Amino acid sequence: MLEEPLLSNNIAKKKWKKPPKGFIKINFDAAVGENRIGYGMIIRDEEGFVLGGGGGFKKLRVSVEEAECVAFKESIDMARRLKLREHVLFEMDHVELVNRINNLDKDVTVIGAQIKECKATFNFFKSAKLVWTERSCNNVANLLCKKMYSEAINSLFEIDYPSDIHNAVIRDVS
Repeated sequence: MLEEPLLSNNIAKKKWKKPPKGFIKINFDAAVGENRIGYGMIIRDEEGFVLGGGGGFKKLRVSVEEAECVAFKESIDMARRLKLREHVLFEMDHVELVNRINNLDKDVTVIGAQIKECKATFNFFKSAKLVWTERSCNNVANLLCKKMYSEAINSLFEIDYPSDIHNAVIRDVS
């Protein structure tokens, strides 16, 4: 007699989802190496259209959590440069950082202080929230941070963006 497995072998990969009506979604990520980090972000509207993005690298020796915090700050800065004052969802695949922002009153660490600085800039927007997503829903930001890291470049774009990023965006929503 065959028994059904407890976990299905047909695990469906989740995909990026459009933000709610009236919101902008900013996905961001970081890549960490021995002496540098790469960070990337992609900003899309409620229809999934790209409003901007990019990323960069910094010569730093930090933990993954600290690198993700840098990516968070750079994502906020990019949204401010683009003058996006709407309702914004910042989305990342690092659950510990999302948990930290939800428990900031108890966090007295250096990273906690950096996160508090990021959260203080939320008042620039009509509303802003940091939320967690699965890695499979953060592919474009992941691609960007790895590109910035491996090529050691800083590159920001608005609506006109590179074809390799365009192809990743199309794969993300199809």
